[in-house]
Amino acid sequence: MKYLLLLGIMLVVGMCSDSEEFTLEDKTIYFQYEYVNNAWGYQHNGFIVDQDGNIYEYDQPENWNFAENNKISKADFEANLSKAELSSSSLTETELENMQELALKASTGNLTELKSVMADAGADVYAVYIADTNDNYLTYKLLQMRGDNYQKNTTNAADEITDWLIGIRGEPGFSDEHF
Repeated sequence: MKYLLLLGIMLVVGMCSDSEEFTLEDKTIYFQYEYVNNAWGYQHNGFIVDQDGNIYEYDQPENWNFAENNKISKADFEANLSKAELSSSSLTETELENMQELALKASTGNLTELKSVMADAGADVYAVYIADTNDNYLTYKLLQMRGDNYQKNTTNAADEITDWLIGIRGEPGFSDEHF
């Protein structure tokens, strides 16, 4: 009888774990770097990497839609993309797939405690947006924030994606010494 109970539990656990596994085809994933500063005048610029490896750059976009409670509708996100300009740069399929796999790993990470370091410097923010393909909302996942406040996702995957986004950006911005 104990063996039947154990077998039943193993089957249930096995079914649950299978239902939690996703492939990249099941997901919509975007990557974003942005700088925001409200001190001494408003500044907002950055870029978004889309599903196809295209890079969209923006600088002082009007009526930008920010995630609220770590969610943004796909329609609002697409509206943001329409305010950005397509860069002449793009990514290889292999590079993008590697980063998308890392994004799925980073999405399970915890955040460190928010640490106040500066004032009036603004923030460099590195993030991913992830959704099931059929969902109407993307979930915002912070990878790292540097500047006035420091906070980071604790996964190695988040660090790798952040370094990759810094490489696309072409400059390191605020240092990582305060983590």
